[in-house]
Amino acid sequence: MKFLLIRCHSQIRRWLSLSAVALSIVFAAGCASPGPPHAPSLDLPEVVKDLTAERVGDKVTLHWTTPEKTTDHIAIKGTITAEICRFSVSASPATPACTVVKRLPVQSGSSHAEELLPPALTADPASLLAYRVQLFNVHQRSAGSSSEVFAAAGAAPPPVEQLRATSIREGIQLEWQQQKDAAPGYSQVQLDRHLVAPAATAATPAPPNSTSSTARKPTLRSKSRKTSPPAAFASAKPQATSTTKPETPDDVKLETPKRAADAGGTIDQTTQKGESYRYTARRVREISLAGHALEVRSELSAPVTVAMLDTFPPAIPTGLEAVPGGATASDRSIDLSWTPDTDPDLAGYSVYRQEVTSTGQVAGPATRLNPSPIVGPAYRDQTAIPGHRYAYRVTAVDATGNESAPSADVQETLREQ
Repeated sequence: MKFLLIRCHSQIRRWLSLSAVALSIVFAAGCASPGPPHAPSLDLPEVVKDLTAERVGDKVTLHWTTPEKTTDHIAIKGTITAEICRFSVSASPATPACTVVKRLPVQSGSSHAEELLPPALTADPASLLAYRVQLFNVHQRSAGSSSEVFAAAGAAPPPVEQLRATSIREGIQLEWQQQKDAAPGYSQVQLDRHLVAPAATAATPAPPNSTSSTARKPTLRSKSRKTSPPAAFASAKPQATSTTKPETPDDVKLETPKRAADAGGTIDQTTQKGESYRYTARRVREISLAGHALEVRSELSAPVTVAMLDTFPPAIPTGLEAVPGGATASDRSIDLSWTPDTDPDLAGYSVYRQEVTSTGQVAGPATRLNPSPIVGPAYRDQTAIPGHRYAYRVTAVDATGNESAPSADVQETLREQ
C-alpha cells in the first residue's frame, strides 16, 4: 500500500511539472511584444505647397491644390477649412502679423479664393502684399501655413474699352479707345484670341456706350475697297502661334510692344482665312517691389468676334512691259512681262487687250486673252494682227478668285513684215 502511494505521488509531480512547462509556453506565446505603440492620427491636412496669387482690377485671386491626404498619409475625412491671411511687406526686418481676410470650406483638388482689396490698397503708391493659406481639419487643427506669395497693392490700369475687330488683307485689325496720360507701365495691352468656328459672320458690334464714329458696327471690307493698316498700329506679338502649318491653335495670347503711349490698336497677322475668332483685351501694369516683378491687370474687355474672310484681292501688278517678238513671219507676237506678285495665295494673272485707234484713243471692250490664270509673270500674244496697235493691262488673281485692279496700260504695235 505504501508503495502504491509513493508511485502515485511521483506521477502527480511529473504531471504537474509537464503542465507548468506547457503553461509557460502558452503564456510566452500569448504575451509576445508587438513592438512600440503607434500614436493616434491627428488627421492634419498636408501643408499647401503650390500657392499662387494674381491681381486683376481690385481683386487678388489665390490658387492652390488642396491635398487629398493628411500628414500621416491617410485620406482626409470630414470638412477642410482654408484660412487666408495677408500682411504688408515693409522694410522692417520684423515680419508683421498675418491678418485673416477669409475663411472658406474647400475640398481636395484645385481650389481658389478671392479678396476684394480695401480702397487704401487700390491707390498709389504701390506696395507689396504677402498672402498665406492654412488648412484646418474638422477639429480646427492645422499642420501649418503655406509659404507666402506676393501681389502688388496700388492703382490698377483701366479696362480696355470699345474693342472692335475688322478683317483686312494683313489679318485682323483690332482697335480700342486709347488711354491717354497713362502712368509708366500701363501702356501694354494683352489680347486673348479664341478660335470660334469657320468664318460665316462679320464682326460683332462695339459696346453700346461707344461714342466714336469708328466704333459703329464694323463690317468686312468689300472686294473693291482696299484697306491699309494705320501707321500708328503695331503688329501684335504672339506668345503662341503657328506660322508654318495651316492649322491655328484654338487659344492664342498676344501682346502689343511695350511703349510710352497707347497705340490704340494692333494687327493680328497670324490668323487663317476662313476662320472666326473671338478676342478679349486687358491692360497690364508692371511693378517691381523689393525684387519681385509683379503685374496688375485690368478687368477683361467685352469680347468681339470677327470672321477672317478672303475677300481681299492681291496687289496690283507693276512693271508691265511689251515688246514685239518672234523671229519669223509665222512666229510673230507681242511679248509681255511684269514684276512677280508676292501674295502667298496667288493663283496667277490675267492679261487684257484693247484696240488703240490711229489717234491714240483706246476703243472697244477689253478682251481677256487667257482662259485660265497665267502662272508666271510673262505672256506671249500670238493673236495680234500686224499693223494694229494694242493697249495691254494685267491683273492678279488669288486662289479664292479675288482679282486685283488692273495694272497701268502699256501699248505696242505688231509691225508688218
